[in-house]
Amino acid sequence: MFVAAMALQWLSIAMWSRQSDTQVIWLPGPLLLSALLCEPARYWPAYDLGWLLGMVSFAVALGLPLQGTALIYPVSLALINAAGYIISRFRADQSIDDFTRLLGFLVVAVVLLPIAASMFIAWLAFRTTLAPWLSVTWWHIGLADALGYALLPPAIVSLANPASALRRDALPSWNMLLITTVALVFLWLGWRELGEIGALRPLLLLAPVPLAIYVALRSQIPGTSVVNLVIGVIAIQLSLSQDGPFVQGGASHTNLSVQLWMLGMTIASLFLAAMVEQRRATQRALSASSSEVRELAGRLIVAQEQERARIARDLHDDINQRLAVASIRLSALRRKVDESNRNDVSQLQSELIALSEDVRHLSHDLHPSMLSQTGLTAALATLCQAQRQRSGPRIELKVSPHAKDLPEDVALCLYRVTQEGLGNAVRHAEAHRIEVALQIGDERVNLTIKDDGKGFATEAEGHRGLGLMSIDERTKLLGGSCGLQSTLGKGTELCICIPLEPCRPLHGQA
Repeated sequence: MFVAAMALQWLSIAMWSRQSDTQVIWLPGPLLLSALLCEPARYWPAYDLGWLLGMVSFAVALGLPLQGTALIYPVSLALINAAGYIISRFRADQSIDDFTRLLGFLVVAVVLLPIAASMFIAWLAFRTTLAPWLSVTWWHIGLADALGYALLPPAIVSLANPASALRRDALPSWNMLLITTVALVFLWLGWRELGEIGALRPLLLLAPVPLAIYVALRSQIPGTSVVNLVIGVIAIQLSLSQDGPFVQGGASHTNLSVQLWMLGMTIASLFLAAMVEQRRATQRALSASSSEVRELAGRLIVAQEQERARIARDLHDDINQRLAVASIRLSALRRKVDESNRNDVSQLQSELIALSEDVRHLSHDLHPSMLSQTGLTAALATLCQAQRQRSGPRIELKVSPHAKDLPEDVALCLYRVTQEGLGNAVRHAEAHRIEVALQIGDERVNLTIKDDGKGFATEAEGHRGLGLMSIDERTKLLGGSCGLQSTLGKGTELCICIPLEPCRPLHGQA
């Protein structure tokens, strides 16, 4: 802090308007405020001491009047600490990336703090000898302070915040730095060469706006503050040499126009950058929430499959076996009863056998054991045959070779999607002809289910039932995509695409 305070005070003096003998921007105070806002209060005394020693040492090195310096710097230190305390009290974390916090920071640090400091310096100037740039009108000093507080603390505080979008996202790439540098060079040339043309001055003053928007979108508050500082340095240096669009009738008016333009440009771009930062934070929150929902959906699907397998085993190993035992006992009972009751027993046995067959189909629908035993192709063929026997539609199945090489989770997903798609085509679309095509490539699997049913309007949200939502979730869990096309009276086509691992030898080849 000692070294940084001296360096920034030297930089502030370097941007000193010698024509009007005023300081355009003051940076040491904003540096201290930035450090106080980024660190716990227990470290504040150390930063205060380093800053105060740096400022006094710089004043001694330049031979400034020590009497005024001995009063100005301690009072400025107290005001900066008070502003830091007030801002910290109203911030839950190290961020000023929303409008409310940014507005509160600007009111305290950019308005109230410079006014209090400049009025105290103006009062002190009537009673003792001060440095030349501190012996001017109070609002010149206040604008120099306000400009520094608007430029430096937002960049440092935002960059130090672990939750800032710039630290979470990738740092600006070299092409952004190149574009920004080229734009700044063109801005400097345009201001220097065309600044004397009065008709072009309003346009030249708006020239940095596209660059400010670009930087705000790419690097948020830190990048915006840095670019604003560079633009301010360009404007100050051109104005000091009587070039650029800010030159007025006198040096004092030129300095004032530069300060007011920089302050307005900085505040406007800060609000734009804060809006971008808030939007990025909202996107991250939505992305995290979507990931959590996706993970929960995956766990629910896995739990559903496990529960289906358990119920299928219970139906097959317990219920169906008990029905078989009951059928055997009825068969034995039929031989013992008289002829008049034998037909009733036979009918009861037939109904029991039909019930056992329904339970077997239900068990198979819940958990297709033949999917792991005989492969996906046989499982899909059995599914289509069963659906054809129950409902009567014509179902054509086309499966590419090497379906047995598919991963287990992909095969299960394809089976469930086909099961759901056939059920929808029969129950809702009232289809008479259904085509199921499974194409397997080296990089992806494509499944298409097309029917000639009555179709529906796909833009209507009411038609997106649990079945289609389940298909969509199952596909997304494997990194795939799902497409649905339907026209009233012309049928429906469901297409899903699931990527395969690029290194997996699907056809037995390396």
